[in-house]
Amino acid sequence: MKKMIPFILAAVLLVPSVVAAADPEKNASPVNLGKAEIEAFANTFFQQKEVKDQLAGAVLVVVKNGQVMLNKGYGYADIDSQKPFDSGNTVFRVASVSKLFTAVGIMQLAEKGKLDLDKDVQAYLPDVQIPNKTGGPLTLKHLMTHTGGFDAGTAEDPQKTYSLRDFIKETVPTVITKPGEVFNYNNYGYDLQGYIIEKVSGLPFEEYMRKNLFAPLGMNNSDFIFTDKVKKAIATPYDSSLKQAQQIVNVPANRPAGGMFSTGADMAKFLMAMLNDDPASGHRILTEASIRAMEHNSVTIHPKIPGAGYGLESNYTQYYNGYNVVEKGGDLPGFHSNIWLLPDEKTGVFLASNSDKGNLRLSFFEQFMNRYFPKKGKGPTFVQPEPTKQQLLRFEGTYRDLRSPGWSYDISAVDGALIVKAPSGNHTLRQAEDLLFYDEEGVAAGFKPDADGNILYFAYNKPGSWSVKPPEMPKFQDVPDDHPYAEYIYELVQSGAIQGGSGRFEPDKPITRGQFLAMLVHLSTYPLSQKPSSFADTKGNQYEAYIQTAYEIGIANGFTNGMFNPDQPVTREEAATLVWRLVKIVLSAAPVQSDLKGPYSSWAAEGLQFVVGKQLFGPDVQTSSAGSVDYRPKDIMLKQEAAALLSQLLKSIRQIENN
Repeated sequence: MKKMIPFILAAVLLVPSVVAAADPEKNASPVNLGKAEIEAFANTFFQQKEVKDQLAGAVLVVVKNGQVMLNKGYGYADIDSQKPFDSGNTVFRVASVSKLFTAVGIMQLAEKGKLDLDKDVQAYLPDVQIPNKTGGPLTLKHLMTHTGGFDAGTAEDPQKTYSLRDFIKETVPTVITKPGEVFNYNNYGYDLQGYIIEKVSGLPFEEYMRKNLFAPLGMNNSDFIFTDKVKKAIATPYDSSLKQAQQIVNVPANRPAGGMFSTGADMAKFLMAMLNDDPASGHRILTEASIRAMEHNSVTIHPKIPGAGYGLESNYTQYYNGYNVVEKGGDLPGFHSNIWLLPDEKTGVFLASNSDKGNLRLSFFEQFMNRYFPKKGKGPTFVQPEPTKQQLLRFEGTYRDLRSPGWSYDISAVDGALIVKAPSGNHTLRQAEDLLFYDEEGVAAGFKPDADGNILYFAYNKPGSWSVKPPEMPKFQDVPDDHPYAEYIYELVQSGAIQGGSGRFEPDKPITRGQFLAMLVHLSTYPLSQKPSSFADTKGNQYEAYIQTAYEIGIANGFTNGMFNPDQPVTREEAATLVWRLVKIVLSAAPVQSDLKGPYSSWAAEGLQFVVGKQLFGPDVQTSSAGSVDYRPKDIMLKQEAAALLSQLLKSIRQIENN
């Protein structure tokens, strides 16, 4: 299966709303959420031009007080045949929403006394050894809250068919951070939970889910296997240009972390089961106590900032309007989904779509909340008198996202505030409590110190993981702070793509094909391949694993003689093409047009247009007064120029996804 959106989780869910939302201050009185009212509201939303322009198909489900208020499809399950998106019969991938179902399975077995959520999971895995360098126990609570402390693990072989057991054994990561210390979204932890369900229940994971979740709830069109029944009913996926995308294959076939298929009608039943307190309804799959435990924010960087529960998260508190909201989103190429639960209001919402264009979910939910659950309570109060710059200096520094190294926050102190520079723009944070801040839009930000009281972690407006303040890296002797490429080079040093040190970087030397791919693959966050090299001349090369990974992803090819030439300098058009292939494959990025000058190879046209159009370069490229750009495609790329290209790529991730 194509990886479950490494490299981009930062971007996929941080796309700004594409539809103007009503001002919450003007919607002070809530509208009653009745069946006719919510259908009219939804119809209006999906008729807006901005929505129609990015819509292939979608399904929207709303439940309240044990009733289905809306279960309706919009647009097309298949554009070419004009097949409508049927809320009862059209099947779609829920992607990482699958994790919520897997967590329910764990909680069911815990209720029966077959699992202890506080016990080291190694006790349930006699045939699998989880390497643990911390000495601390790794529990199911850690796995369900993404605090297992795993490294990236080992990449699966894309040519191999895995059982869940083999997948768990052959892609096992190492616990490198004490479990429970930091939130860092992780797929393996949920795949491991699925395998534990198999071991403890004695049933294959998919059979357990069918017997204990889908059958009791009457979810007759849901499955974790891509069966013939699913194939006949599944929606066609579309990319960001609304062109048909490839229907990916789950690896393993029953993947607990993201392999589930469902329909709108089935998801309505699940929403009610997660909200209904009446056991006489027959929809009980867990006790009320277990459901409340799942909804509880078990992990948070600050008590006043919602965080993560068991299979549930609270990612976009600025849209919650002061209400208790928990959610779970899912993203795979061509499919995007989200569950929102308002437990105190007995209300649940599910929205899924079958294209990569835009992000309807945030736009819809913001408008939904402003209409039916408008803002309540007062805004934050701030520390008075305002702290001085000196008092805020301990928060300064660069904080790098633990899951997406291309995402970082540069924080500086001024009198009364912290200034944050991020891929999402610049923001001002004002202090409400010792480790709690709010920006100008009311979005919360929190800090967490280490055992010695030094600030180490930061969480703000990017879901999926906290950010860490890495130790300061030594500078290169030949890259002083005033070097024209210093910013780009040290950005990649901080991300780990360039190994820093007190030696020399040699910025004006050519970069080889192997060196460039190693940097690019590192930034992609793909686990390194463990397969033997596909190229005779890369065996034993220091970049062998990176080159093989790039080959398996589909971004790098060898030459017709079966060689890769890893030590050959990469040309500027080759580098641009490698970048373009990565963002096209992983981000479903759309082509870009630009005024490109100079001779270049026909095979490099799209990559060069993309890099030039996105201005992914440094002072090595000049734009003429007429707007044309001579990228010098045939020239050899220098190390400093490669640093500029990749650094600018990281800064443009959000813009790339948005376009």
